[in-house]
Amino acid sequence: MNIAEYKTIKRILGLKADHIEDTKRPAYTMGSDDVLANFKRVAESSGMTPAQCCLVYMLKHVDSVSSYIKNPDIPQAESILGRFADLHNYVCLCLALLVEENDSLLKGEDDDECV
Repeated sequence: MNIAEYKTIKRILGLKADHIEDTKRPAYTMGSDDVLANFKRVAESSGMTPAQCCLVYMLKHVDSVSSYIKNPDIPQAESILGRFADLHNYVCLCLALLVEENDSLLKGEDDDECV
């Protein structure tokens, strides 16, 4: 696979992830401006931290991707692109939860290159 093909995959994944996030956000935030509200609510009711709660959601998606990779012929309720897009979103949300607790996490050796 060449770099152009890879960049196309990254672009498609990003577009799919954005679409899923935009579609699901109203139900998850229940009208809150806080995009992390769902994790905070569930964490409070379950005795976990918001990041731990998000990790559980993220691992569910890792498990579904793993299941597809091991058994691609088993009928799936969701496309593999959708599963990877959801996983991408949970990775971003989990990082956001950690940054909310400690904003220095975004500061590092490569600040000029990424932030």
